[in-house]
Amino acid sequence: MQKYHHAALGGTFDLLHAGHIALIDKAFALSKLVTIGLTTDNFAKKNKSTFQNYATRLKNLKAYLASKNYLKRTKLITLEDIYGNATKDKSLDLIVVSKETSNNAEQINKARTKSKLNKLKVVIVTQVLAKDRKPINSTRIRSGEISKEGKNYLELLYKISGKQLPQTTRAKLKIPFGKIVKIDSKLKSYSIVGVGDITVSNLIRNKILPKISIVDFYVERKLAFNSLTQLGFGAANADVIVKNEAGQISKNLIISIKKALDSNNSSVIVVDGEEDLATIPAILLSPLGTKVIYGQPHKGAVLVEVETNIKDKLCKLLGI
Repeated sequence: MQKYHHAALGGTFDLLHAGHIALIDKAFALSKLVTIGLTTDNFAKKNKSTFQNYATRLKNLKAYLASKNYLKRTKLITLEDIYGNATKDKSLDLIVVSKETSNNAEQINKARTKSKLNKLKVVIVTQVLAKDRKPINSTRIRSGEISKEGKNYLELLYKISGKQLPQTTRAKLKIPFGKIVKIDSKLKSYSIVGVGDITVSNLIRNKILPKISIVDFYVERKLAFNSLTQLGFGAANADVIVKNEAGQISKNLIISIKKALDSNNSSVIVVDGEEDLATIPAILLSPLGTKVIYGQPHKGAVLVEVETNIKDKLCKLLGI
């Protein structure tokens, strides 16, 4: 039985994650009706430099509400400021906020008092922590650090590091994770990770310097290059040389990719062994929006635009 009649809840709901869901679920657990205010793109710009557009955020929010059968008890409004309809709606008796936005609730109650409306009961929802005991937020998700559920990708990768991946898993990885593309100047972007000698060579030939280039000098298990110069690099030295056995992902390879992603400079990683599975940590650790391009034997170059659904699909395939 809900204790309140009509609750208010507002936010940007960018990359709808476990922290947002805790707020939403709490509001519906406490109130029969919930008005949810979704910030406009213009209002969101005041607090965030990067976020999903309004249409995408609304679509994802509605999808979650529908999945929990909340829609019939929901009133969705657009927020141009922190107040929305909270200073006018007499039926409201509750506002649900996070600790970070609790000050907004105070301002709303001050405005309601001036309008001679009852103050809203304020419920502050405890911050949801990721597996690493740090807060879940869209900034960490967008940077590639954690999933929307709070899983830390680096920790997940360490669980499988140095272990032979099952043949069944490796067979599934041979199915392209993205679209087959022609490498040309249209792909120009600073946020590109190139995996594989032919892929990297083609990128360099088209005057595209990847953020990270991962090579091992072999093509289909045969020595094809003897140096980075042959691949098209002006410099002959790698930024790092790391050992990696066939059929597995070494911890040092994972760490090298993570450091390269965190660096402000472009990096070249030469693998002593086999780089085929480097695509996995490249996808999981990369910020959203990064383009990971790798070679698929007999098919061509595969372009993966890193998004949360791609990371989820890969984690499921790996069983992590």
